Amino acid sequence: MRRALTAMAAVAVVALFAASPAAAAPPLPGEIVHTETVRMSDQSAITVSFTRWPIRALESLDFTFEPTGGIAGRTGLVTTVAPNGDRRGLKGIFLQRRGDSIVLPRHPRARQVWGLDVVAMPEEGTWRFEFAVEGPGGTSTGVLPIQAIAPPGPPLPLSWTIALAPWAPVALLLIGGWRRGRRIRQSARPTWSG
Repeated sequence: MRRALTAMAAVAVVALFAASPAAAAPPLPGEIVHTETVRMSDQSAITVSFTRWPIRALESLDFTFEPTGGIAGRTGLVTTVAPNGDRRGLKGIFLQRRGDSIVLPRHPRARQVWGLDVVAMPEEGTWRFEFAVEGPGGTSTGVLPIQAIAPPGPPLPLSWTIALAPWAPVALLLIGGWRRGRRIRQSARPTWSG
């Protein structure tokens, strides 16, 4: 009986791991909602995929970048140019850089492509993704303009006001207590009892 229970538990554990998301075939395809094709200078292409579309400023999403022929033996660079012209547009990303460009890493959940995981465009407007792919045949370049629309929800100042409004009475109580304590300390004269 004990052996039968042990065998059943082992089968259940194997079935659990076989059905887990980590064991599923391609990790991101179900999440990809939009793709764009970028024509490169050597007539090849890069397929850029997005996990949200349309892109909203301040909303996190994943990007994947898949050049024609795959990423093996190649290095990819992307320069993200913000709507205001800043060539280091995505500053909060702590990845390897070459000058203003981000060296494209493999996507953490789709190792067969390059990608950026959980990234947000900090401002709305037209962004430019300038690609440079270095491979055995040389370097090819391409540009993809991306429109980031207004962030979801109310404007940030209004959001902060609504979020902090419940704390206003607490701040008033603290200020009132501090003033009262100060008045009491000032009115109490030290006496010498010696």
